[in-house]
Amino acid sequence: MFALHTGASGLQAFGEGMTVIGANIANVNTVGYKSSRVTFRDLLATNIAGTNGKLGKGVRLGAVQADFSQGNLRPTTLATDLAIEGNGFFTIRDQLGRQFYTRAGNFQFDKEGFLVTTDGAFVMVRDVDAISGDTTGFAHPAKLLGLTSPPESTGDGSNRTGVKITANLDADADIATVPFDPTNVQTDMYNFSTTVTVTDRNGGEHTMTILFRKEQDQPPQIDPATGLAVPGTGVKNRWSWYGVSDASEFGGVQGSLVATSGGFIRFSDDGRMIAATNGRFVQPAAGQIGPDGELIPPGPPILVEAGLEEGAPVPQVTLPYGEIPLVVGIDFGLGSNPDDLTDNRTGLDGITQFSSDFNVTSIEADGHKAGNLEDIEIERNGTIVGTFDNGDSQSLARIMLTKFASPENLLRRGETLYEESIASGRAIHGNPIEGGLGSVRSRNLERSNVDLAREFVAMIETQRAFQANARSISTSDEMLNDLVSMKR
Repeated sequence: MFALHTGASGLQAFGEGMTVIGANIANVNTVGYKSSRVTFRDLLATNIAGTNGKLGKGVRLGAVQADFSQGNLRPTTLATDLAIEGNGFFTIRDQLGRQFYTRAGNFQFDKEGFLVTTDGAFVMVRDVDAISGDTTGFAHPAKLLGLTSPPESTGDGSNRTGVKITANLDADADIATVPFDPTNVQTDMYNFSTTVTVTDRNGGEHTMTILFRKEQDQPPQIDPATGLAVPGTGVKNRWSWYGVSDASEFGGVQGSLVATSGGFIRFSDDGRMIAATNGRFVQPAAGQIGPDGELIPPGPPILVEAGLEEGAPVPQVTLPYGEIPLVVGIDFGLGSNPDDLTDNRTGLDGITQFSSDFNVTSIEADGHKAGNLEDIEIERNGTIVGTFDNGDSQSLARIMLTKFASPENLLRRGETLYEESIASGRAIHGNPIEGGLGSVRSRNLERSNVDLAREFVAMIETQRAFQANARSISTSDEMLNDLVSMKR
């Protein structure tokens, strides 16, 4: 009787179905696990005598389909715990070079500093251009621990790099009467000072002091022919500034201050900065004439006006550290033109001259010494940002995600890993948040998407179906017994 074989096929099919359900329930707490479901197919075989119909011979397991619906995210405290919110898989490469894909993002660092899975397989990333932020190059393992940040010197003023200062110079300050000697700077030669740390090309840090000296207003020159003032010859609301370092920085006596560079800052009557310029030191000599036709008396070198260097939008200080001098830009602000009504600059974004105490709101210099990686953060677009102990922050790499046209047909390889198959389609690699790929959530793990209530219902249905098929076998057996008894 075919009924015995039909019942046996049911026992086998529903037994296998129970195995799938059991695997789902067993992995209810497995990170990144995707549940599966079974589908059944009937077995069609023998023609029914005297009819055109066919008699079914039972059932078989048709397919085991993976459910890749999103699992809930569980917050954690580790930056290397990653979850994908949306489509895609992390790309994994084992020690033998085989490539796999997973949704389980419970990653860690191995002893070599590579980002790996709990089984030691490498997490694949791509490089990030430091300037544009674009992803470049080919996929490779992410070696992060042990990275160093090379030193970067303080900027020379191009693109407004270098030192940026915001401060107020007291408009009511007294005029400094002691001549300024750049070779031996004393406290009575200037009104105010502030310091900042700059960095040379080798990562060495140096303290530079910026001095401010209020200049005496100069009336405009008079044209003897007309008796009128010559435009542009007067000097008003002007301060000189100097870049000063300890002489020991240049092989001199420690404690002796030397001004290596300087310039001038001009203000409007209402205290807004008009412009800041460079200056140059001139050694006075008998009968020497200054840029405005004035007689320069003998004495220490004096500072005279000079324009900004070509290509530099801000004044510069030259510091002779080592064989190649370090040129540092000093950004005192954008300035303004009070006579131009179309000038939208305020003259208030840097140095000002108001009748209030000298006050430095902020002073900072770019550049940094060499540093070691201290911490990492992973952004939603997959960018791994490293923070170094020198204060530098860099984009180190970007997590690579992969998608498939038919992820349900990926091959399961255990350990929540999947492998490409012909039916799944070719792997499509990309960046998070791009091309239909999901975002990366650091300090989160994706929980299993197993629905226990649904699995329990399926388990009860499968159990009942198994019991019914077992009963069909026992009933068929009784019928065979009755048939045998008829011979007696």
